[in-house]
Amino acid sequence: MKRIVIAALLAGSSLMAADTVKTSDSGTFATKNIDGAAIYKRQCAICHGEKGEKSPAKGIAPLAGRDATILALRIRAYRDQDNDIGTYTMHKSNEVMKFETIKLSDMQIGALAKYISSLK
Repeated sequence: MKRIVIAALLAGSSLMAADTVKTSDSGTFATKNIDGAAIYKRQCAICHGEKGEKSPAKGIAPLAGRDATILALRIRAYRDQDNDIGTYTMHKSNEVMKFETIKLSDMQIGALAKYISSLK
C-alpha cells in the first residue's frame, strides 16, 4: 500500500510537469505542447470510443472523466508490464494495451491522461 501511495504522488507530480521539457543544459524550461487528443484518437478511440464512452470488454468501465493521475499510473503499468519477470502488478497484463502504449513517453502518457480525464 505504501508503494502505491508513493507511486501516486510521483505520478501526480509528473503530470503537473507533463507539458514542460528541459530545453538546454543551462536548466531552462520551455512549454512543449503534446496533443493528448491526437494520441487518444490514434491509439485509444477504436476500443474506448471517440469520447471514452465505450467499454472494450465486460467488466471494464468507460474511461471518460476518470482521475488523470490514476489513468497515468495505469497507462504506465500497461506500458511497463513485463510478463517474463512478473513486474506487472496494477491489473492483469494485456498485450493489446502493451502494444498501444509501449512507445509512449511519460510526458505523452501525462498528456493522454489529462485528455481522457477531460472527456464527458
